[in-house]
Amino acid sequence: MKRFIYIVVPLLIIIFISMYGFREWIATQKEKPDGIESGTENWVGAWAASLQAPYEDGLSSEGFEDQTLRFIIQPHIDGKRMRIRLSNVFGTDPLTVDEVHVAVSDNGAETVPGTEKQITFENAKKVTIPPGEKVFSDPLAFEVSSDEALAVSIYVHDKTGPASWHPRSIQTSYIASDNQVEETGASAFKTEEEAWFWLDGVDVIPDSPVNGAIAVVGSSIANGNFSTLNENRRWPDFLAKRLNGENSDLRMSVLNAGISANQLLKSPPEKGEHVLARLERDVFSQSGIKAIILHAGLNDLRHHPEYDAEKIIDRMKEIINAAHEQGLKIYGATLTPFKGSGMYTDEGERTRQEVISWIRKSEEFDGLIDFDKTLRDPEDPERYLPEYDSGDHLHPNDKGYERMAESVDLGMFE
Repeated sequence: MKRFIYIVVPLLIIIFISMYGFREWIATQKEKPDGIESGTENWVGAWAASLQAPYEDGLSSEGFEDQTLRFIIQPHIDGKRMRIRLSNVFGTDPLTVDEVHVAVSDNGAETVPGTEKQITFENAKKVTIPPGEKVFSDPLAFEVSSDEALAVSIYVHDKTGPASWHPRSIQTSYIASDNQVEETGASAFKTEEEAWFWLDGVDVIPDSPVNGAIAVVGSSIANGNFSTLNENRRWPDFLAKRLNGENSDLRMSVLNAGISANQLLKSPPEKGEHVLARLERDVFSQSGIKAIILHAGLNDLRHHPEYDAEKIIDRMKEIINAAHEQGLKIYGATLTPFKGSGMYTDEGERTRQEVISWIRKSEEFDGLIDFDKTLRDPEDPERYLPEYDSGDHLHPNDKGYERMAESVDLGMFE
């Protein structure tokens, strides 16, 4: 009898443990969609937009009710699966989103028939986002291509109140009454707006190895102001094409963290939080983030002639330290010419030159991108070369944005 106990009982224990472990393994597999690892190590940001607080009046202040918003976005890398991120970071009340669909964009508000899929949140089509929070959607099997724009359609039934948004999107969004998330045509979308609301990120699991993402942090030039509407001719767009071209071995996504009129030091609500204050939300939290390109400071010296170069440089040093603490590389871009623009002063130009000199010589950044040298007129270096000037003497045109991207030494990112 004792011999039986000594042999059988241990065997039963081993069988029990084995079966329990097997059931646990089965349970964990059910929790993960096929082919997706747990955690975030495989996700890489394919597109991003930096949001800001709603204005005191207008559409962002009024919010939406029983409406569908269709956003057109251009991913920068390919992927076999995707997820989106919705944000209520500047909301004062919970935001309820009733239904979200994604499809391949066709023309304007139209989508390609047969490509539309529903996006869920914890297996539900409806999600409520508390004030100040963000949510990721469930992973979705969807072929994302950098050659095809996506249409993300969001339906809200109840009144949303003021909305977190990204104005000056340089991309038309479309608004319709009632729930039109599955509609492939454009006829229901009678209102157009150059802004994105709530949507601040799209991640993918790449088709092939990708070396992570670079975030471009800055103001209107990073945002692509004065580039051609709906054509994705911002300089970060051109940079993404270079990094993922046929002859590139780098394969990196570029995430645009530019906000029109944004500043390094002080930024009123209508111009977004200043760069240091929004780094965690707009950069450090991005999936697969590896590096930052900082191109900011021109608005500070334009709007605040009392700022000297030391004040701007000290803030840049804080941002550099913050990036390095996160284990990220950070590259400094020199401030572009602005003579002839409405807020040009000789004092501001002296400050710009002092900041440029520090960026070039200090070696505080991990690398240099000399946009001043790239865009300036050799005959009048305080001005844009005319062929790159949008006409306001402050922002590049499409050709200027493309030249900016071409001037970036991709070898820095290796």
